[in-house]
Amino acid sequence: MNTTSITPMSSVPVQFLIYVTPTPSCSDAPVILPLTGCLQVTAGVLITVNISVLNLCDPNIAQITNMITTQSSTGMTMSSLQKSTTNSSIFYRTLTWTPQINQLGDNQLCIIAYTK
Repeated sequence: MNTTSITPMSSVPVQFLIYVTPTPSCSDAPVILPLTGCLQVTAGVLITVNISVLNLCDPNIAQITNMITTQSSTGMTMSSLQKSTTNSSIFYRTLTWTPQINQLGDNQLCIIAYTK
């Protein structure tokens, strides 16, 4: 009798985040300011950066409703969404972070702004 041994396959759970948005009332996407490239920081030194979102739509049609971080480095914190006192089309969140020596190199920060 020939017996075949079956080796179980390993498994890794996969999770997807899917956010369904309504049809936009304005086709102009918000602009995230001022970070357009790489920000160089020093390990062990606290940084504080305001990350702003500019609403390019008429505020009577679309408002910035949220700005979320989908990926950040350990230890980063973000304030709640604030409205600029000088420009009603600008909202911001304050990022604070003290990078650690084990975080040398590239660190990604992914931010998404939503209008409604």
